[in-house]
Amino acid sequence: MEILKVVFCFDENLVAQVQVAAASLIDACASDDVHCEIHCVCTEAAGIVAEPLGRVISSRDPGSALVMHCVENPYAKAYQVRDISAGTYLRLALPGFLPQVDRILYMDADVLVRESLLPLWQTPLNGNVMAAVKGAVNLSEKWEWNSGRSYWQLLSKMKGGYINAGVTLLDLSEVRKRDLAARWNELAGEKFYYQDQDILNITCQGAVTYLPPKYNRLAYLEEKDYGQFVTEGVYTQEECKEALQSPAILHYAGDKPWKRYDTNLGAAWWDYVKAQPDLVGLFDEEKARKYHGPTLFERGLRKVRRVLSREKL
Repeated sequence: MEILKVVFCFDENLVAQVQVAAASLIDACASDDVHCEIHCVCTEAAGIVAEPLGRVISSRDPGSALVMHCVENPYAKAYQVRDISAGTYLRLALPGFLPQVDRILYMDADVLVRESLLPLWQTPLNGNVMAAVKGAVNLSEKWEWNSGRSYWQLLSKMKGGYINAGVTLLDLSEVRKRDLAARWNELAGEKFYYQDQDILNITCQGAVTYLPPKYNRLAYLEEKDYGQFVTEGVYTQEECKEALQSPAILHYAGDKPWKRYDTNLGAAWWDYVKAQPDLVGLFDEEKARKYHGPTLFERGLRKVRRVLSREKL
């Protein structure tokens, strides 16, 4: 029997979304021979999800388990940008919060699992700290756009290999051996545009096993973007075709389908949710259908805030 150990890190803003992520995980992965041990490292306010999430899991697979870790966020005052809360930093404390766990699959709460993750779980790490998918930051225009950041030279060796940290298979024993958590804690006080994702990329250079992009299909990217991955040698044409046609994990890192119904690949998320009687009532479909993105005023206000905060536009 195989036990997939998975962790979600979140605050009270994502208690409904994590139920969707966990449900899709169980539906896609659980079988007579495969079960999931789902850890939730969350703020105390998010602990209200324990009972409903437990039902979501047990109703789908009695052999899978939920383990709650309601904690005080040590990074509550860390840098926040792009409407991403400090809850994202909780993953940096996993080596301490999960002392008995050596290997774990971390996933953001804004994912939808579409097929078994057993092959991902069994990926050999061969002494590396993690396995992950290369992100859109590697695309030449995006890399150039970021290159003016004061700290970007720290990432110069990651060009073409910068990871999106929304799905990461972590070897926590290796993290502890390298004492990376101490370095993560130190860097959490810095103002990095991509927050903890930048921290992981800075500190894990040369210690990453790269996964096929199907395991972190960024929903906001379109076919032309994956074509650029091929042109620039980030991934092969076969790997990108697989990500486009049969993604194992859809990751809604941009617009959120529960906020904006017509977001790219949002229909896949809503089709799944509406087919689940225990999930559909968690979200306001009518409100999501009415929203089509920020107004011109909201965009202008957002731009002014970025200028005043000296963020790179």
